[in-house]
Amino acid sequence: MTAVPIVLVGHGSRVAEANAAFFRFAALMREATESPVEPAFIELAEPTVPQAIERAASLGSNEIVVLPFILFAAGHVKSDIPLHVQAARKRHPGVRFVQGIPIGLHPKVLEILDERVRDALRNRPERSPEETAVLLVGRGSSDPDANGDLAKLGRLFWEGRRYLALDAAFCGVSRPRVPEGLRRLARFRPKRIVVLPYLFFAGVLEERLRADITDFRCSHPWIEALLGAPIGIEPRLVEILLERRREALGGKAAMTCDLCKYKVELAGFEEDVGGEKALMRSIRHASLTAAPAQSHAHSPIRKHVLVCVNTECVAQGSAALVAGLRQKLKNRELELSIQTTKTSCLRRCGDGPLVVVYPDGVWYRRVDANDLDEIIEQHLEKGRPVGRLLDQVLAP
Repeated sequence: MTAVPIVLVGHGSRVAEANAAFFRFAALMREATESPVEPAFIELAEPTVPQAIERAASLGSNEIVVLPFILFAAGHVKSDIPLHVQAARKRHPGVRFVQGIPIGLHPKVLEILDERVRDALRNRPERSPEETAVLLVGRGSSDPDANGDLAKLGRLFWEGRRYLALDAAFCGVSRPRVPEGLRRLARFRPKRIVVLPYLFFAGVLEERLRADITDFRCSHPWIEALLGAPIGIEPRLVEILLERRREALGGKAAMTCDLCKYKVELAGFEEDVGGEKALMRSIRHASLTAAPAQSHAHSPIRKHVLVCVNTECVAQGSAALVAGLRQKLKNRELELSIQTTKTSCLRRCGDGPLVVVYPDGVWYRRVDANDLDEIIEQHLEKGRPVGRLLDQVLAP
């Protein structure tokens, strides 16, 4: 078992340090096992999952285990990675590929969270845990199953501990967001709130969390708000992943399907049942990830660009972005073939200004005026999405 190669799959980031931290974690995995460990990213960085799988296959083993270095089972674990694994099985019919489950809910995770809260409270012995509330913050997902796991993790962490209250919030996509979570905890009248990022690496989200905490301090100066450290490079995560490897190779790796939106009807997600939408998204996602510099297979006659002009995006400059985009398209005589439309909230508050290009299904976030020429030249004219601005790719 120890010689079976491991393809360790992380999300990938626009922040180079976050990707470097993932490589350091892969090195810890190599030190903890005799197995080769091939790191891979789902998006935004290389090596890609297919590249890492090919490297592992070249080692000559008749078994390869693919382990998600991901906290919860959402679209990447349920759709993207299985698509890559299935394609690898066709390319290498003599190799047994098995996929492990993500980090998920595990006692060692609770230990790590305990330490992060204690570290945030260090040198503050004058206030007891009964006066402290904790806000557990996740990245946020369009999959209610994954969001529910964060809430369950928070409950498991709170039970048996002496903290006054605990709530779960999200950086984006789902609700409650961090500001709302802080306000909800303030109703318990704590002396202190610890914001605990349940993230491997805070990356681009750390600045947003600090801004949310600063705003909360201004409106609630009587409550001390502290930002805890993310999970980071944590040796206990290696132990969890090695356990996930044993489960996968032993045929015991099984994700719960009772509340998977691709298998059962959940309110608001009825159209996702059957997985067709997830499959289409993953196929497009995999194509974009594997060959970001190549043109799309289709050549639409015209593209439709949507720009969010909801309150938060406007505050971040989206109205001026629309005007600038329209002028640049007019200067290039593209205004008749590329339509630009202002749209109301796209439900990704905090990631703006948001720009969406259809029929490609490409979403960009945090776009500013300096990015417009690159989007027009590379994407709208040549069909090459701008990877550094990419937020997600959805099937049309």
